[in-house]
Parts: sequence; C-alpha cells; structure tokens
Amino acid sequence: MEKLVWSSPTIDMLKDFSSLPYRGSDTSVVNIFLLRRKYKLEVAVHEGVLYRYYHGKSRNRQGYGFPLSVKKPDYEKVFEILRDDAKERGGISFCLCDEDQRAVLSEHFDIDWHSERGDCDYVYESDKWLTFSGKKYYRLRNRMNMFNRLYPETEYYPIDSDKRLQDALYVSHIWQEEHEDKDMPDEDLDEEQKCINDAAKYWKELGMTGGVLYVDGAPIAATMASFLSTDLVDFHFDKAVGRFAAAGATVAARRHFVEAGIAQGRQFFNLEEDMNIPGLRQSKETYRPVYLLSKYYGGES
Repeated sequence: MEKLVWSSPTIDMLKDFSSLPYRGSDTSVVNIFLLRRKYKLEVAVHEGVLYRYYHGKSRNRQGYGFPLSVKKPDYEKVFEILRDDAKERGGISFCLCDEDQRAVLSEHFDIDWHSERGDCDYVYESDKWLTFSGKKYYRLRNRMNMFNRLYPETEYYPIDSDKRLQDALYVSHIWQEEHEDKDMPDEDLDEEQKCINDAAKYWKELGMTGGVLYVDGAPIAATMASFLSTDLVDFHFDKAVGRFAAAGATVAARRHFVEAGIAQGRQFFNLEEDMNIPGLRQSKETYRPVYLLSKYYGGES
C-alpha cells in the first residue's frame, strides 16, 4: 500500500489544485496555504489527489479533509490509502466536509457526523450586490445611499499594483487596531493579520484578486479575494475602518467590487463562516445569502 508523505502546504504543491469543482471555502488552495499555521495543517499529494489533515484546537477542525482532485478519483483506492494512514493516527475522523462530500464518505466509512452553525459558508448571488434592489435589501440600499451622500467623491481601484496592495494592508492594520479586545481574541487577530500579510506577499502566486475603496485619496476599505471555482469568488478578507465603516463603507466597497468587474462574471460570492460571532452573523445575514453551505465533522463510531 502506498504511504502518504505529509508536509506543510507550499504554493508549489498546491498549484495544480487551483481550479476545483467545489464551493466550500476550505477547498480553496488559498485558504489551505494561508491557514497552514492556524490549524497545523498537513498535506500530501499522491496520484493527482490532495490529502489534508487538520490539527485544530476544536473537534470541528480535527481530522482529514475530503480528498481533493480536479477529476473524480478512484475513491476505493483513495479511501484505502486514508485507512492505512489513519492506523498511525489512532483512528479516522473527518472535518469541513459539505453535504455531497459527507454522502460520499458515508458510503465508505461509518462516521458519526456533527455540524455547527458557525461553520456554514454564506453564499450570495453576486448581481444582487450591484443595486441591492428589492424589499429584502432595503437596509443595505439605505446604507449604500447614506455612504454615497456623505462621501460622494469616492474612488475604487482593483488591486493590480504594489501601491494598491500596500493600501489594502494599511486598511487591515488599522482594522486590527480598532478591533483589539473586541469580538476576536488577540491571538486570532494576530494570526489573521499574518494571513493577510501572506496573501499580499504571495499575491500573484496565489492568484488573488480584490479592490480598495478611497475617500479623499485615503484607503478606507479593502477586499482580498480569489476565484474558488468557475462560478464563485471567495472573499478571504473584507475590511472597512473608522467612521467610514460605521457609515456603510463595506456595503459601498462590495457594490464597487461587482461594478468594477473584478468578479469576472462569477455568479456567486462566498463570505465564508461567521465563527459563531453574533455581530458577524448578523452582518452576513443582512446580505441575504442564497444558501448556507453546511459543513460536517466526525469520527468512526
């Protein structure tokens, strides 16, 4: 039986898996790379399949991720390899599996599955963000209109140069300072900032995209994203700062993202999980997701 050779993920290892037929944010090679420290993530590549193993602090971030491949692999062989590898880990468990992945795994393993609301990805129809038209979007429309009245001379640019990247980093650093001792523990804020710095450092290699919103020439909101699939953009970091955030800068920046064509025609946006943070959940729900992508974890019973 072939043995998997595990290591920390590198961009070179992940480059062949940048276009996969999945929508879950954990299947993004960008997230696999950026979150490698947070979850002490191990990966192995064997015969066109990317294997993952998470060492997170909580049960919903511990175990194997669903094996990823561009084309449907021989699952009998793939799971036989996993079973052999799991013997050295003291048993088999999985995490971050969507409905379809759970169904495939359940055909081969007797898993006691669990799910948590905070793990769900929020998926939206991108064209709705252009105008926020319709009754259910009236709050967002009002926020956008208020921001435009307060700051009529805004400018928005795609992140296509080192200057734009530095401006996006400036926004993220200010945002972190503003949110210390608030929703997220400082260690999580620090780790997120490391991820943002890595995204900027390896921008081209990771295939990142995004934009920066300016008021009077100063950067006040920024988005760092990537193309997760042929029809979906994954929003990794989406920040607005100071009085501009309170006035609706995030709403304005997201509308500009669509208007600027940065999504390149993708139909859906993924704003990822809310991590059970009440304010974040309320914000993501306000944008009216077209569906929540549930994720499951568990071990053999």
